Amino acid sequence: MEKGNFSDIEKDLHSHLSSANLTKDGLAGISKSIAASYSAGLKIVDWWIYGIPAFERLVIQAQLPVGQAASIQGLLQNESIKGIDILRKGIPRPEYFQVELTINKQQ
Repeated sequence: MEKGNFSDIEKDLHSHLSSANLTKDGLAGISKSIAASYSAGLKIVDWWIYGIPAFERLVIQAQLPVGQAASIQGLLQNESIKGIDILRKGIPRPEYFQVELTINKQQ
């Protein structure tokens, strides 16, 4: 699933989010903030779309190396992302963070 570059991941996210009843600005903001975090170290593992054909939410599962945790800042500032779960993985010290992003349908 992992994409090779910024434009690939932004294009795929944009196509999946286009059915979410988001404004064009909201759609562009979400895909750009995720793609920017991707280029800064966030590795998208998989995503799930709930509510096909009527979009309910998109859940993106990703991994982030511990040394690149600052790249999550852009996602925290995006108001369209309704949930961010961050779990550390690795014993005894975390090697990476497992990140789960939730984007809900706009009312």
